[in-house]
Amino acid sequence: MVNPFESINARLNNLEALALETLQHVRGVTKPADEVGGVELAQEVTRLSKARIYTLVSSRQIPHSKRGNKLYFNRAELLKWVNEGKRIESNVKNAMGFQPKPKRRIS
Repeated sequence: MVNPFESINARLNNLEALALETLQHVRGVTKPADEVGGVELAQEVTRLSKARIYTLVSSRQIPHSKRGNKLYFNRAELLKWVNEGKRIESNVKNAMGFQPKPKRRIS
């Protein structure tokens, strides 16, 4: 007599293998934090235009290195730079004693 659960078990094993394979592929695609790249990497991480990145580089406001005529950006440094620029929330500001500026009335 054939066990009806054998076909279900076989299908579940197949699904589990596919899920594990997909998970390994996704984990392998993730980019390491120490990745170094050009302006395209900076655009990907910061979501800024190429022109804005060049402006920030020329004013030395964005972390970068230059070798010859080529600009290099480190993903970890860019992520740190982006996170440092985040605004603090209003409830944190109030706890730290920040007072909002009064709005001027136009007569």
